[in-house]
Amino acid sequence: MGGQQKFTIGRDRNCDVPIADDSVSRLHAEIVLSEGSRILLTDCRSSNGTFLIRNGKKETVQQAYVAPGDTLQFGGVTMPVADLLDAIRNRQKRPEAAAAGKPTPAPRAEPAPTPPAEAAVKPLVRCVCGAVILKGGKCWICGA
Repeated sequence: MGGQQKFTIGRDRNCDVPIADDSVSRLHAEIVLSEGSRILLTDCRSSNGTFLIRNGKKETVQQAYVAPGDTLQFGGVTMPVADLLDAIRNRQKRPEAAAAGKPTPAPRAEPAPTPPAEAAVKPLVRCVCGAVILKGGKCWICGA
């Protein structure tokens, strides 16, 4: 599996992309980034499902290749694939990930130290319209 990186998405704070919403399973889905810029999304038997929204059509996903222009729905939370990739890139920049030489931090029994404000990762927040966006970012649905 050389050249592939796997990232977890879910409600558990140890996921690479944590989403604090009760409709999202603890381990909801996984994204595998492979050489050649392919993005494979796999639902991890989530309770409320994983959906791909492409060209205005919504379909249930067990496993599918997705593109940065697609939108995903995890339970009741929707987000563009581009924002998901941004969250993964931000997570990779965390100091403990760089020190470990890994793209994702290892699970810990104790909470990780808070990085200095200038190195802090932008968290995901819910917009007034219900979309999940990067904190401080512009909403891709309502423009707020």
